Amino acid sequence: MFSKIRNRLTILYAVVMTIFLLAFIAVSYAGILWVLHREEQQDIQAFTQEEVKEHVMMLKRKESRIMLKDDDNANNIGGKIFFYVFDNDGKLVDTEEPVVKMRSKVRDMISSWQDTDGEGNIKKFHIADGERVILIMCSMPIYDGQELLGRVYVGEDITSYYEILKNLLIVLIVISILFLIAAVFVGHLLAGRVIVPINNSFSRQREFVANASHELRTPLSILLTSVEVVQSDDDNHLSSFSTQVLDDMKSEVRRITKMVSDLLTLARADAGATNIIKEKFDLYTVTQQIIRSFQPVADEKTLELGLDCENNIVVFADKERINQLLLILLDNAIKYTPPGGRIDIVIRMIEGPKPSVRIIVQDKGVGIPAAHQNLIFDRFYRVDKVRSREEGGTGIGLSIAKWIVDAHEGSISVESTPGYGSSFIVNLPI
Repeated sequence: MFSKIRNRLTILYAVVMTIFLLAFIAVSYAGILWVLHREEQQDIQAFTQEEVKEHVMMLKRKESRIMLKDDDNANNIGGKIFFYVFDNDGKLVDTEEPVVKMRSKVRDMISSWQDTDGEGNIKKFHIADGERVILIMCSMPIYDGQELLGRVYVGEDITSYYEILKNLLIVLIVISILFLIAAVFVGHLLAGRVIVPINNSFSRQREFVANASHELRTPLSILLTSVEVVQSDDDNHLSSFSTQVLDDMKSEVRRITKMVSDLLTLARADAGATNIIKEKFDLYTVTQQIIRSFQPVADEKTLELGLDCENNIVVFADKERINQLLLILLDNAIKYTPPGGRIDIVIRMIEGPKPSVRIIVQDKGVGIPAAHQNLIFDRFYRVDKVRSREEGGTGIGLSIAKWIVDAHEGSISVESTPGYGSSFIVNLPI
């Protein structure tokens, strides 16, 4: 049990650390990206304003350096920062072009330009060889006073910056994974140290319950036998009051004996001292025997017991524990079903990749409120403490039932509606 708790704590710690690291990576990446974009925005705006100032006189004189550029730079491979200057007629008058492989894409973007003047805009595209290119571009009109002379487009290739940012993200992820592995390992060790004193305390409590339950069984048996001997002694002339007192004593001793036996079962289960000995047996036959044993109690409460089960349902399980499971569920149904009600036991084979048998114990009793349905399998939990005490319940039976089902790697659940009854559903692998 404590090993599972330790693993759950480690998993919870790992999940929290993972969320924290993912948040850290996301915030860091977003922050760096924002700073990079802001810096590039300011740079491209400054470059554009500089080009505007440099080309005012050239456009006023209607000069063009495009031919000179082409002659001098026919084989120029281009640079990271580039610009295009156009006059009012849309004629290119000056340029410093980017690398050859992206020129056509840049010219296409300029021809269809619709972005706001003075703002840097990120442009992403793929060139002929499939390489991804990221540019930041800005456009500004060129004025001489109030006279519009032309327009300049300035761009910068920032692909390398984003590649560096991508590599930084990969490094952050790798470092975070390594840190997470180390943190989970340390967390697992620390969780183990935290659980040690709890485990020791629980072990002492478990030993006490087991020893006390074991030691109480003998005196209780002697006390019950003594009461029965007194009742069967024909030479004693007991008053009706004394007879009633002895009957009450006998009833209480039996109740305490059952509770002690249940406590001992749970203590042994916690200690792993209760072995599950599996064998093949017919579940239909076992269920019939249990119904016959409960029939006198059901008749006394005018309850009708029904069994819906196919013959020859053979299971491989601990016969004694399955018998105990059915006893607990049927006893629980009888306790909380009012006189004149009906209780049905339905057993079905479930086909599939992992065949199983489903046992359903249905009653038309008082039902269980939804708020309590997830708690009824906890030890000593009782929905109605007064009613449970009157019926002789201790709140241990369903926890034993859950342990039996868990020991067989099955599942147990309840479906209930207050005032309409409950259905306890058990699925056991066969």
